[in-house]
Amino acid sequence: MRSESSVIDRLEGHPGGAARRPPGGPASPRPPRPGLGSRLLGWLSPRAGRAASRAEAEGAAPRGTEGTRGMAGRLIAEDRYAFVLLAEAVGRVAEQDAAAAWKALGSQMAMVPAGSVPAVLCDGGVAELELGGFFMDRHAVTNRQYQRFVQARGYDDLEIWPREVWPSVARLVDRAGRPGPRDWEGGRFPAGRADHPVAGICWYEAVAYARWVGKRLPTAAEWQKACGWPEHLGGGTCNRYPWGNAFDPSRANLAPSGQGRTAPVGDFPSGATPNGIYQMTGNVWEWLDDPLEAIPCGPGEAFRPWKPMRRILGGAFDTYLPGEAACQFVTGQGELDRRDNIGFRCVLPLDQLRPLP
Repeated sequence: MRSESSVIDRLEGHPGGAARRPPGGPASPRPPRPGLGSRLLGWLSPRAGRAASRAEAEGAAPRGTEGTRGMAGRLIAEDRYAFVLLAEAVGRVAEQDAAAAWKALGSQMAMVPAGSVPAVLCDGGVAELELGGFFMDRHAVTNRQYQRFVQARGYDDLEIWPREVWPSVARLVDRAGRPGPRDWEGGRFPAGRADHPVAGICWYEAVAYARWVGKRLPTAAEWQKACGWPEHLGGGTCNRYPWGNAFDPSRANLAPSGQGRTAPVGDFPSGATPNGIYQMTGNVWEWLDDPLEAIPCGPGEAFRPWKPMRRILGGAFDTYLPGEAACQFVTGQGELDRRDNIGFRCVLPLDQLRPLP
C-alpha cells in the first residue's frame, strides 16, 4: 500500500516530501500518540523548534517559512486545522495561520467545558467521572468531508490505521470495488447527499479519518457530557436529550419524525445542544471509542457478542423507540459492521492545543 508523503516533510522545506529519518537515527523525544506519524512527530519536536529559533535569532531567514505557510493553509482547507493548533507546533506556525485555524475550529467545533458527569458505563452502572475540557464537532462528518479523505488516499496510509485491521482494509470498498463507504460508487458519494452524514463505514474507518484530521472519536462519557449537559447548579444530572428530558419528534430525525432517511447535518436546529452541537439525537447512530463486551438486557442478564463491538449512541432515522436515542442508552455494533444508519463525529482535547487566543 502507498504511504502519502508526509505533510511535515513539506513543511520542513523538502519540496518532494522525500525526507525520511535515517535508520538508527535519534528517537522521537516524545512517545508516539495515535494520529501522529513518526515524521509528523519529528517536525513537531521541541528540539527542531529550538534550533530554528536560534537560527532566526542569529539573523538567518526563517527556515521553510513559505512552505510552512502554504502547508498550513492546505491543512486548514482540508479541515485538518487541528495539526496547525497542536501545542507541539507553537513556534513553528505563523500567528496568522494559527488565527485562521482557530477561526476554522470555531465554525466547525464547539467547546465542552471541563467538569464532572454521571456517566452510564458499558455494564449499565453509573460512575461520576471528571473530564477535561474538549472541543466536539458541531455536526457529524459529512460525505463531502469524508471524500477529501478518500481522494487523499487515506485508505492506503497505514500509519493511521490500527495494525490489527490491516488485513481487512482491502475489503473496505464501495459498490464499484474502490476504497470508500459501502454505499458509494467509484469513490464518490450519492448525488445530492454532500451534506448528509457519511454512513456505511465501520469503526476502523471512523478511527482512520479522525486520525487523518488530527482528532479522535469521543468516549461515551464525553458524549453524555456534551449531549446531557449536566449543570452543577441544576443538581449535576444529565438530560436524556440535548434539549431536555421529554422527547419531541420535531427536534430529531427518528422514525416517529416520519422522514425515513438521513437528513443534512444542519437540519433540526431546535434539537441542538446549548452550545450548538447538532443531531446528537437522531439521523444516524454514531461510533464511540469505548469497546463493549456485553450489552445489559435485564437484571443479571447481558448479551455477549461473538465479535468485538464498540458503543454507538444517538439513535437514527429508523429508530422507533425514543428511549434508545437517549444519551444514557447502552448498545453497540461490531467493529467491522458497515451500516447505512451509523456515522460519526470527532473530538479534540483542549490539553493538546496551544493556549486559547
